[in-house]
Amino acid sequence: MSSAEPSRSSFLISRPICWGVLGLLAGVLLAGCPVISVAQDSSLTTIEALVRQSKLDEADKQLQAILQKQPANTRALALLGVVRRQQGNWPEAESFFRRAVASNPRSLEACKDLAALLRDEFRWPEAAAQYASCHKLAPDNIQVAADLAAAYEKNGEPTKSLAVATAIPVANRPTRVLPVLAADYIATQNSAKLQDAVVEVLRHAAADPALVPALANSFLDHGLTPDAAELLRVAQPHQAVTPALLAVSAKVQAAGGDSQAAKTTIDQALRLAPKSQEALATAATLAIRWSQWDKALEFLDAAMTAGPPRTDLLQSIVFVEMQKNDLQAAHAIAQHWYDLRPSETAGALAFAIVLVEGNHWGEARPLLEAVLAKTPNDKGALLAMGVVQYNAGDPAASKKYLTGALGSGPNDATAYYFLGLIAKQEGDFSGAIHEMEQAIAIQPNNAKALGQLGQLYMQQDDLPKARAALEKAIEQAPDEPQNHYELARVYNKLNLKDQAEEQLKLYQKLRPQRPQSPVGEAPPRPQ
Repeated sequence: MSSAEPSRSSFLISRPICWGVLGLLAGVLLAGCPVISVAQDSSLTTIEALVRQSKLDEADKQLQAILQKQPANTRALALLGVVRRQQGNWPEAESFFRRAVASNPRSLEACKDLAALLRDEFRWPEAAAQYASCHKLAPDNIQVAADLAAAYEKNGEPTKSLAVATAIPVANRPTRVLPVLAADYIATQNSAKLQDAVVEVLRHAAADPALVPALANSFLDHGLTPDAAELLRVAQPHQAVTPALLAVSAKVQAAGGDSQAAKTTIDQALRLAPKSQEALATAATLAIRWSQWDKALEFLDAAMTAGPPRTDLLQSIVFVEMQKNDLQAAHAIAQHWYDLRPSETAGALAFAIVLVEGNHWGEARPLLEAVLAKTPNDKGALLAMGVVQYNAGDPAASKKYLTGALGSGPNDATAYYFLGLIAKQEGDFSGAIHEMEQAIAIQPNNAKALGQLGQLYMQQDDLPKARAALEKAIEQAPDEPQNHYELARVYNKLNLKDQAEEQLKLYQKLRPQRPQSPVGEAPPRPQ
């Protein structure tokens, strides 16, 4: 059940008004209205009390009995969704909430229940759309408006978020809207309004301890680590110590380069609240930052059992399994996620990326096409489609997608790498060198890009640069046979016969163990 909402005793208020005294029209009206007896309504009220008392098995049994007689009973369906949610069965909870909404699209309570579940699972596109539906049902409901503004902000729609948030009268505006407004002002680069919003957050922080962590996270999300650090410095003396505050403090410390302080702080958060999903998720994020893959999985598994199956947690699990080179595990998780929530773009994209990593281009293509149909500017999907098109032998289409993918941060290295391969295929060696150098500038230890760059330098007779690039490539990936072979060629040209012979021996030793794949088929893994 959504937080900060009226009791379910007001549930029937949002139902269609269906009177049995409308003469000839009565039959038409009643055809679309569920009939609930007074006794049954009383029974549902009793069941609500059972749910509040956490007597979920008994509530479940009574709700099932009602639904056997009335499978479209909106209130019973929504209540059973609440029971499933409290039992931790999130897929079934969603199913019952959706059935409740379908049985009565005008039920505000059912609409809010479904929206809250989507919000808590960090499914922001779906949550924003669902809260928008709730807002249409109750345009004057302040809590719904606050939820919609927050969902729009998390979904990367600051203009829509601002429009909804600022329409709430200031005197009635919930304090939880303040960090949403601040995040919107950050995104829209309105520094004057941002300063005012920060002041308001600090003014209400003592009464509402969630405000400062929320704002600090928004600063971090926009790459404003110094601002997040300053906010925490000013606010912390007046703040209650909560898991959320400690979690964001640890992230700020890690982003500022103080790994030891970050570890100490997140350990404190976990001691304070061992089952806090936010603290566990942050511990996993830090473990990923420090390439502690097994530890990250341990925290992610704990976070998944501590609360809803959040999209960011599922993404992280798939990512970590790929970093561990366990494509089978990554594939199993991504496919389960996609099968469970096929409408979720993030799940489809994660599954497609795993398929691309496993060289299953044909299977990845329709998933990526579906993602790009919904979100044509998604950088990750554009990058993956660029890789698919490259391996499908369509360099022109690949170049279009790869160019569109640029601007996504560390993953730009992969785009530049494949753009370099395309330039190399086209005979543009200077252009290929430029693209590979761009990739290396982003990921200095990218072994595949270093190996390609060494080959390109050699083709340009720049032997010192070729030697340096290939030697570094071998440092990063000593079991890659092709780099040993290319370095042997460079050593021969430099008249370093002993070193050349050593590299050839390594090449011969490694080649039977790892047959060479066609160049470019396995992309450098995103960081």
